[in-house]
Amino acid sequence: MLLGELASRLQLPSTAQFDADRVVTAVTHDSRLAAPGTIFIAVPGFRMDGTKFIPDAVDRGSNVVVCAQLPEELLPGVSYLLTADVRSTMAQIARELNGRPDELVRLYGVTGTNGKTSTAYFLSAILRHAKRRVGVMGTIGFDVDGKIIETPNTTPEAPILHDLIRTAVEGGTEDIIMEVSSHSLELQRVSGMVFDVAMFTNLTEDHLELHGTMEEYYCAKKRLFGQATTGHAVVDIGSPWGERAADEIAAAGNAVIRVGRTDQEADVRPEHTQTGLTGTTFDLVTASGRVPVQLRALGTYHVRNALVAAGAALAQGYPLEVIAEGLSAAEPVLGRLERVINDDGLDVFIDYAHTTDALDSCLTAVRALTDRPITLVFGVLGDRIPRLRKEMGTVAAAGADYIILTEDDLKVSSLAEVVADVGGALDAAGAEWELIENRWDAIAAGVARARAGDVVIVAGKGHERQLILPDGGGIVHLDEVEAVKTAMAGQNPRILDPRELRVP
Repeated sequence: MLLGELASRLQLPSTAQFDADRVVTAVTHDSRLAAPGTIFIAVPGFRMDGTKFIPDAVDRGSNVVVCAQLPEELLPGVSYLLTADVRSTMAQIARELNGRPDELVRLYGVTGTNGKTSTAYFLSAILRHAKRRVGVMGTIGFDVDGKIIETPNTTPEAPILHDLIRTAVEGGTEDIIMEVSSHSLELQRVSGMVFDVAMFTNLTEDHLELHGTMEEYYCAKKRLFGQATTGHAVVDIGSPWGERAADEIAAAGNAVIRVGRTDQEADVRPEHTQTGLTGTTFDLVTASGRVPVQLRALGTYHVRNALVAAGAALAQGYPLEVIAEGLSAAEPVLGRLERVINDDGLDVFIDYAHTTDALDSCLTAVRALTDRPITLVFGVLGDRIPRLRKEMGTVAAAGADYIILTEDDLKVSSLAEVVADVGGALDAAGAEWELIENRWDAIAAGVARARAGDVVIVAGKGHERQLILPDGGGIVHLDEVEAVKTAMAGQNPRILDPRELRVP
């Protein structure tokens, strides 16, 4: 595409040294990926100003730069474009250079603190049952027809995002379901995209290190629905935040399908919910009828995620029978109360629960399945604010009989800081607990202390296959299912810890 055409489409004013006939083929905000034909976006970063990397990008071949203000020294042969919102412009450039691929599929977006992945996979099961070719982009990666492409974020940066969507479209994908994180909305990664259906699961305290307050967090989430103005919104109204979102989205002119509650206020609601170790059953009830659903997923909280998915399918005209059959055929999502089958008579679950609400839901769901002792192995993310760490400890103490506190992605905090907050809350609640710093050792101890019929929950990582070490210590591979199975085989799963293989 010619630079002049791109600038005209996006209404970007031309500035110094503008060459309308310059050919542009790609866009990046990482100067290391710059090359001839690549537009370099000088993003004001959290730690460094992107304008400092303009010379590096130019040295690598870029000759078009987009920035918020011109640098003091203009490099010869470089066209500069100015924009007030650099990140939004990057997203829109990526969209244009890839041929607006989001317009070539039916696009579903789901946002919320918890439940995004499960909701996305429930919806994908419905659509696949209806013989649609589906891609799911989110925490687990980009799953296209069962083949998973790893992605760096739940919602990737716009250049990666649109390249992935374009490639999927070229391969025949018809529907794409995206988990849309608050980070991606705040940082404009999906700017310009138009969603056919936007979904809201819930809102609980999380990511306040970015948003500052719950009000700002809520407003970030709600931005998604401004990009579905011609489509439907599906909102779980089982909380005050959900009720508010539904009312405000409807007032803005969107068609809203309300789900989640068991009363008549909900357009899609559950009745006769039951759960056990083989799955969860309920009746899916709408104004047009009811159908029985048998989820293979464990825990009643999955019913609410299934209702959001059902609402999205209803918004696109799928019949109740297809929705129920699709939900009933859905495979359990990796790391969401994932049961580790074994011959020792233990009920061992791997769960992604890494927020207060998610951990509470996990423990409540398991407690409903058994009256046997529950051993919880978990850590707390190092970038959580101290108050939320303490709340995680309080929830753990209320739901588990014995707790093994261990490492998680520490990032910016030391394990000692995390233990001070979480351990203090555990002590205040009178919990029986111990600290085992090495996560592999902690898993081994949790399995070793359990007897036939007992429950072990390993929480915090779920499907993730890596552990981020503190103080820039790097990233190591971690597979908790493999660690549990190794412990059950009588071996110390610490042999799987890559740190044990390092040469001093």
